[in-house]
Amino acid sequence: MQLKKVIAGAFYYVYENRAALARALAWPFLAFVLIDAAYYLEVEGGMAFFIAVASIGIQTVFAITTHRVVLLGPGSVSKWGLTSWTKRETFFLLHIIALAFLVLPVFLLGLIPVLGSVAALVVACWLTGRLSLVFPGIAIDKGVSFKLSWKLTRSHQGLMFLVVIAFPILLAVPTVLFGFVPYTFFLSSLVSTFVIVFEVAALSMAYQLITDEAYGNG
Repeated sequence: MQLKKVIAGAFYYVYENRAALARALAWPFLAFVLIDAAYYLEVEGGMAFFIAVASIGIQTVFAITTHRVVLLGPGSVSKWGLTSWTKRETFFLLHIIALAFLVLPVFLLGLIPVLGSVAALVVACWLTGRLSLVFPGIAIDKGVSFKLSWKLTRSHQGLMFLVVIAFPILLAVPTVLFGFVPYTFFLSSLVSTFVIVFEVAALSMAYQLITDEAYGNG
């Protein structure tokens, strides 16, 4: 039931705010297209590193913009989205990096014969789900920590696993299919962008549902 609420809420708020999201995410979308083009051209060396760093930065802006519009409304960002890098974006980005370092040791389970790789993937996904509430929290200036996210998701572990892992995998199927079709580069980038928007919106809805329950706002 909770998963249905989260998914339904994600689709509803994205649709209701489609015009605001389209404007606010216009330049990050163009940046995504350029980055995808660079990967398509197989850029190497220092340029590849620069593109990888730029990609994380663009994803940060993309996620924060979507979280704010979904949770706080279109008035929470300027008409054309986030046009400057602030402490909020830096804090968000640092938590992305920190989460990667926290999850990385889990992949040592992959050294276990036969089922090690599967176990590593499952544990990494579970851990990511438990800690992911920091992102919508930071995006709307609530300053949620990993510790608080862990506490809030204690009774919602299954929901967070589905929201952070299963739902994105389901949404990503069209993007994967486009990858097998020649000359669909731009369309693939467009579909990938829509997928990211709905993934972020679903996380926003999970954050709203869980915090409302925890603090008696629901």
